[in-house]
Amino acid sequence: MCFTNDKRLAEVMRSLSVHGQGSHKYENVRIDINGRLDTFQAAILLAKFEIFPEEISMRDEVAGNYSNFLSNGEANVVVPWVPSGYSSVWAQYSILAKNENHRLGLQARLKEAGVPTAIYYPKPLHLQAAFQSLGYKSGDFPVSEDAASRIFSIPMHP
Repeated sequence: MCFTNDKRLAEVMRSLSVHGQGSHKYENVRIDINGRLDTFQAAILLAKFEIFPEEISMRDEVAGNYSNFLSNGEANVVVPWVPSGYSSVWAQYSILAKNENHRLGLQARLKEAGVPTAIYYPKPLHLQAAFQSLGYKSGDFPVSEDAASRIFSIPMHP
């Protein structure tokens, strides 16, 4: 626990406690880590660790169903894939729309159907304030910028 009457220091400490967050959730203004595991959470994690292989298997099944449906459907999106010999724990299931307008349309349709979506990283790392000192600008990493304008995630849980 930290106490201060210095507003600037308090702002920096709050930012450091959440990955170097800036004025909103997905803006990073400094480089840091995020560690919040307490004893109670550790106990729960140990119990969950026993079912971890089953959890991954169920998540993989959900991801497979998503990929089959979305690859063969009218959505016209790029689905994630995992190279042979590797596995994923599917923290998110993120898909790429054709462009930003296509993404907005798909998100609107999903919202109407009661399916939430999220754009976890709307701004590529090289354009985040935390990396401003590196001198990168829009256009320096066109693939990353293109992906950020098209990607979104749909619910992923077993």
